[in-house]
Amino acid sequence: MNTTAPFISVFEDDIVFAEGWMTRTLLALASLSFGNPGKVLAQHSWLYLRLFYTETSATLWKDTDFWYANIWFTILLAVLFGFFLLLQLRRYWAPSRPHLDNSTVAVLSFVTIPAFVILIFMVGKYNLFPPAHGPFLMNENGCCTQAMVFPRQEVPGLINYFHERHDGQSDALMEEYCDRNKKDRFALVPYVVQHVGLVSSRDNTFVNSQSTWAFWFETFDSSELRMWHTENVRKIPWVRLKDG
Repeated sequence: MNTTAPFISVFEDDIVFAEGWMTRTLLALASLSFGNPGKVLAQHSWLYLRLFYTETSATLWKDTDFWYANIWFTILLAVLFGFFLLLQLRRYWAPSRPHLDNSTVAVLSFVTIPAFVILIFMVGKYNLFPPAHGPFLMNENGCCTQAMVFPRQEVPGLINYFHERHDGQSDALMEEYCDRNKKDRFALVPYVVQHVGLVSSRDNTFVNSQSTWAFWFETFDSSELRMWHTENVRKIPWVRLKDG
């Protein structure tokens, strides 16, 4: 069936949708297509808006993150600060002295503090610094093809690239295509789709298949989702989206 729809959505069959997913998706597409003050929009043409991703791979720490790139310096600084703070606490607050003997100070400073610094980084950048709601630039670490929306005019070029390459994993080929043609990729924050499949169709391990999971999706509140849906319906420029 031929269609003149300005966007094309592709969904896999092992997903579930959050209530109001359509309005939030349309509002994000409007932001990308027509601009929205305060949002970071595509500098080049963009290939897709991702509706599902997993926090474990989506927003990883990078070498450009100073404290992560210099993790040993970060740990050393935390240890010295904690050690100094505990000594001052013991010196000037008498009730702490029976509890802060030398052994306790040493364990807290040189074991507990480094462990907590490492745990903070293990929590992940996404959980510590979640991006603002709306389309989020994700040109790296995008995973999987559970739920994606493409501008119609970008699809023919991608199909031709698939034919050119003949074989390969679709998500990896899309990333190659974008890198080669300088096309941006976006993800919707917060995501609106959850992956529930447990078995990979490409011989991935069971553990990896299970970890393809949107963790914060499970914390959504139905009344909050309903409220977002009602608010977003009023904001969507329906006519402009229809005309592309």
